[in-house]
Amino acid sequence: MSKYMNKNKLNDLIMFLILLALIVPSHAIGIDKVVTIDEPWWVISGSNYYYALTHKDFANTLYDYHPAVTTTWMVTAGMLLYFPEYRALGEGYFDVRKPKFEDFMRSHGKKVIDLVRYSRWFQTALLIALAVLGYFLLQMLIDRKPAFLAIALAMNAPFFLGHSRLLNHEGMLAMFVLVSLLGMQVYLNKERKLIYLLISGAAFGLAQLTKSSSIVVIGAVGLMLFIGLFKQDERPLTLKIWVALKTFAGWLAAAAIVYVVLWPGMWVAPGEMLYGVFGNAFSYAFQGARLDVTRELKPSSFNLVLSLSSVIPYLRGWRVSSTLISWLGLLLALFIAFSKDRDILSAPVRSTIAYLVLIAALFILLFAVAQGRNGLHYILSSFVALDVVAGIGWGYFLVWTQKRWIVLGRIYINLILIFIVAALQLASSLPYYPYYFTYKNFLLSKPTVYGYGEGMAEAADYLAQKPNVQEIRAYVYNGMGTFSYFFPGETLVFKRIHLIDKNFAEITSEMQSSDYLVLYTAVQKNLPESVDLLHAFQNLSPEKIIYISGLEYVRIYKISDIPESVYAELNK
Repeated sequence: MSKYMNKNKLNDLIMFLILLALIVPSHAIGIDKVVTIDEPWWVISGSNYYYALTHKDFANTLYDYHPAVTTTWMVTAGMLLYFPEYRALGEGYFDVRKPKFEDFMRSHGKKVIDLVRYSRWFQTALLIALAVLGYFLLQMLIDRKPAFLAIALAMNAPFFLGHSRLLNHEGMLAMFVLVSLLGMQVYLNKERKLIYLLISGAAFGLAQLTKSSSIVVIGAVGLMLFIGLFKQDERPLTLKIWVALKTFAGWLAAAAIVYVVLWPGMWVAPGEMLYGVFGNAFSYAFQGARLDVTRELKPSSFNLVLSLSSVIPYLRGWRVSSTLISWLGLLLALFIAFSKDRDILSAPVRSTIAYLVLIAALFILLFAVAQGRNGLHYILSSFVALDVVAGIGWGYFLVWTQKRWIVLGRIYINLILIFIVAALQLASSLPYYPYYFTYKNFLLSKPTVYGYGEGMAEAADYLAQKPNVQEIRAYVYNGMGTFSYFFPGETLVFKRIHLIDKNFAEITSEMQSSDYLVLYTAVQKNLPESVDLLHAFQNLSPEKIIYISGLEYVRIYKISDIPESVYAELNK
């Protein structure tokens, strides 16, 4: 018996180490190779958050309605490690829309890209910890092998991998939601230990501190508790209801404690913080803009129409941005869910699959009815939930096959098969490094432009090779962070408002005061306001074009090579 237990522990350790070997490198290697369009906002917000905390200005810790407190904590941790004296320099708060923060950092011999790297390291460590916790919870609900594949497939799926390496909220949100769901599932179906209820509630609190859209988790947890009322046991219905209400109250209390403790703004101005978060969230979702635009919430103007046409774009987006391994795994999960093999389904496999699918559906439905938000990354939690289901499908398929072919039951063959499935998922992602989020399933879609800043770092690297680069001034569209963090020279940001206002005199002046012009044609060719600008350059060959997956992203022009005819065309 003792020998069997030792062998079991050894197998557990081997699988755990293999899991880390599969997910840690993909999340850590080359983590500073790209900065996306949204990230400078959160780098500056996080630095402002650090400044507010160190000056006890707790009321000034709300920077957007997400509320993105977990993201600002990541930057705060990065600042503590990289530039702790920042708090004592007395510069105050920086505007997230202007490059003054970067200028300030450079004046003190610091590079913002280094701060980004340190902050991402902390975020990556948190995500790996959540993955390990998710694996621990999942293997309590289902067999160890499906649990292993579920986490491995979800963590290395290209769309999640791409976004989780960035300083944004989506990766952390998805993992907090997953842990919250699994924690409650363990509590209700395996062990009624307080620790699992607290883990679930705390994860939900962290999810709420990340993005208010995680409110849908309440619906899933509420359904779990409601279904529990109908389980056959000896307790009277009134007692079941009382226990369910106590469980829900304890879960919410754990979430509320985490929410308040980790957000100092809640210590001094809870009403202002909550109104800023949920007021703006409702305004954006149902009125299409923030409160500073709509001025107030007008429930009479809320539009909650849900149609198939609003859901289909998200389903289509998931379809082309998910791997063949994920697809096949979902089909296998469907087979497993309706299987009559009681040996395989002795654990609460069906309900775990059902709740994961439910949470995926709830996020899709939430953003299908919301106005003003249609990016595919908003449903990253749906991607993760469905990839976990796919991993469960693959895992139980392997369990099913080894019962029928004894040779597959040998431990080394079994581990090899599990490793192959997990490795194939990772292999689908690797060709897209470092822009994993641009992945498209080759069976359904050709490579397409994501337009999140990809290619700009390569443009900066190209110009960085020029002689006397410190003296070079580049005039760059979408250049804040995406280009400037990598370019040692001076970056002058090409303001989109100049194109909207057709202020070509200002554009011409800023071009002529620069050495190079960098256009983000991947995005600009689809913007109506850029038509005149691109038309003026249509007959001029750029010095350099940046391609990714065979698609044009960036054009670089040397200002001295631009003829007067281009300026005349712009100002005619």
